[in-house]
Amino acid sequence: MISRRFLLGASAALATGFISAPALAFDVLPYDKATADKLIASGKPVVLHVYASWCLQCHMQKSILESIQGDKTYDKITFFRVDYDGQKDIVKALDCPRSTLVVYKGGKEINRMSWGVTKESVVNSVNTAL
Repeated sequence: MISRRFLLGASAALATGFISAPALAFDVLPYDKATADKLIASGKPVVLHVYASWCLQCHMQKSILESIQGDKTYDKITFFRVDYDGQKDIVKALDCPRSTLVVYKGGKEINRMSWGVTKESVVNSVNTAL
């Protein structure tokens, strides 16, 4: 049988954990062409992640991106996830395979990395946007 004291203590611990959780420096947004084009044209740094839900390399890149989400270094970059299967027209226009990061800064593409699955390869690509 669970005591009230245990439930109150567990509730307080959970609440404290949620309140003290670090804020994310960035979110990865679903790709929207109009929004991405506007940000790219403005010169702001943008990273596109071409992602397929069934792709192991894509999942590894996603995990690495999630691991740096709390780092304020990246809070000026806008991240988009391009759905490889659902946005074939965009994938074709980008002329890239799945598991690709495309980095824009100053209104132009400055870096492209496909298939990299190490933290170093993903972070180095993202860092070109800084």
